[in-house]
Formats: sequence, structure tokens, C-alpha cells
Amino acid sequence: MGGRSKAAPRCVRCRLHEDRCACHLAPPLNLRTRVEVLMHKREVVKTTATAPWLALAVPTCTLHLRGLPNESLDLSAALGPERRGLFLFPAEDARPLDAALVAEDPRPITLIVPDGNWRQASKVHRREPLLSGLQTVVLADPRPTRYQLRNEPKEGGLATFEAIARALGVIEGEAVAEALEAFFAELVARTLITRPPRVRDPGATDGS
Repeated sequence: MGGRSKAAPRCVRCRLHEDRCACHLAPPLNLRTRVEVLMHKREVVKTTATAPWLALAVPTCTLHLRGLPNESLDLSAALGPERRGLFLFPAEDARPLDAALVAEDPRPITLIVPDGNWRQASKVHRREPLLSGLQTVVLADPRPTRYQLRNEPKEGGLATFEAIARALGVIEGEAVAEALEAFFAELVARTLITRPPRVRDPGATDGS
């Protein structure tokens, strides 16, 4: 692996260096589930943020920027009565996201996911009135993270992309999770190849 100048041009979509662009490898998924990622403003400038990668593969994924002055978060269209809203975060009262929970309600799901470090993400649910009434869910998948671009400060923590991929595996089927995680692994590999050995972003992980 070798270093790469920070000034080297990057793809505006996948954020990888242009000669490593992986946009064409995104799996063509057609999902009923809507994914609404609440991305903290500090994540936007980080090339190690994984939420933008998810938006390449999931056409029903929308990124919402939060943490800006006078911001207004409007999720009303994604949380109408025809859809079931679930908030993905390991809160104390969260229910395991499994097949039994999904089967309780036939409506298509809108999955709300905070993106940022743990401190930032933990504040979202209680600060947004529209989210306070949503059922909070947590992944039951015990597999460790495969993310190698940042240090993980919390045991069991996952990158945002990984958490959503595994959640969609429960909701939409395991084939969806497998396709997304294969894409994720390729994106990580293409990023690592441009880095000197043992260099990692010391910033806090994104994810749920």
C-alpha cells in the first residue's frame, strides 16, 4: 500500500480517488424500505464517512444534514401513516430488530439512522419531536465491524453503512445485506490501498 496526496482528485460520489472510483460496483437494489440518515455536519467533510457510500447503492436512501444553525429537520413525507417508522440506535429501551418485530406491521418501513460519533448520535432521538414517538431498535447481529478506516471506541460499534446493511438484511432479506457488505468491503479495500501501512483515522466512528 502507498500514500496518496490529499490534493489528488476524488470522485464526487464515492469520494475515492478518481483512479479508484467504485461507483460502478454499487449493487442495483430495489427496496421497499426507505432509509433516512441524519448526518452530522462534521461528518460531511470526512472522506471516511460511510453514509454517502450507502446512498450509492440504496436509491431509497436520503441524507439529511443536521447540526447547522436554524436547521429544520422535515421527515414528514417519510413518516406518513402509510409507513412504519423505526429508529436504529442501541438505546436502553430498544427492541431487537428481528423477523418477529418486522412481521408485527405489514406497512413498509422507514428506517431512521443517526450518523456521527456516539455523543452526537445519542442526542438526536430526544431532540427531534417527530422522532420521539418512534420505536427504537437495535441490531441482534453479533458480528464485529469490518471497518478499518477509523478506530472503534465502543465495543460492538459498527460503521453507519454496516449497521444499515445488516438492518436491511433483516427487513428486506439476507441477500440485500450480502450485496451491500460486499460493496462496503470493496470500498474499504480501495481506500486502504492508498494509505501508508498502519495509518488510520483517529476520529470517533460513525455508526449505530
